Amino acid sequence: MLSLSLRHISEVFLYEYYMNPDEYEVSDEDLARPHLDRASSLLADQKNSEALQEYLAASMENPVSFEAISGIIICCKRLGDIEGEYKYTRDMYNICCTRAELATYYRNLGWYYLEKYKPDLSAAIYRYSTYFQESQAAEDEIKYLETALNKPMAKESPELIQKILEDNNIPIGPSNITLALLIKAGEEAEQNGNLVQARDCYMMVYDLTGDEEIGDRINLII
Repeated sequence: MLSLSLRHISEVFLYEYYMNPDEYEVSDEDLARPHLDRASSLLADQKNSEALQEYLAASMENPVSFEAISGIIICCKRLGDIEGEYKYTRDMYNICCTRAELATYYRNLGWYYLEKYKPDLSAAIYRYSTYFQESQAAEDEIKYLETALNKPMAKESPELIQKILEDNNIPIGPSNITLALLIKAGEEAEQNGNLVQARDCYMMVYDLTGDEEIGDRINLII
C-alpha cells in the first residue's frame, strides 16, 4: 500500500480530491522533510539539478506539499525549463491555501509569460500578484519590463487587469473547490475534536476570502 507523508487534515482532503488515489496510508513520520531540507541546501549551493531531484522526491512523499512544488518551480526556472515551470505552476494553483501562496502562483505565472514574450500579460499578472501580497520581486519585474520596453506597464485599473487575466483563461482568485475542501476538512477536524487543525483550515479560508461566517467559526474555537 502506498505510504504518504500528509501532515495535516487539509492535505488529506486536497490529496484525495485532486489526486484521486487508490488505497494509501499516512506515514507516522514526515518522510518528505529530509528531502526538502537537502533540496534547500543544494539550492543555496546552486546545485539546481540535484535540488530538483530532492524536491521531486519530496513531492512523491507528499504530492500536495506547497513547499515541494515551489522548489520544483524554482529549479525549473534556474534550469531554463519553461514548460516544466508552467506545468508545475498550473498544478500549484489547486493547493494555494493562503493569499501568500496565491501571490506566489501569480508571480510564477508572470515569469512564464515573460519567457514566452508576452510582456504586457506578464506585467499585468505580476501586478495582480501584489493585490494578494506585496512583493519587491514583482515590482522589480515590472520595472524591468518598463525599462526594456520604454513604456509604463501594468498601470490599468484592478478591474481591467482582472479582465486581462480572464481573457487569457487565468483564474482571478482561489479555487472554489479548494475553498470547499478546506471548509470540509475544518468541519471534520472540529467534529473529531482536533480544534487546532480545524482552526488552521478555517483560517486559510478566511485569509483567502474574508468571509464573516468563517470568521465567526474561528472565534468559536478556543
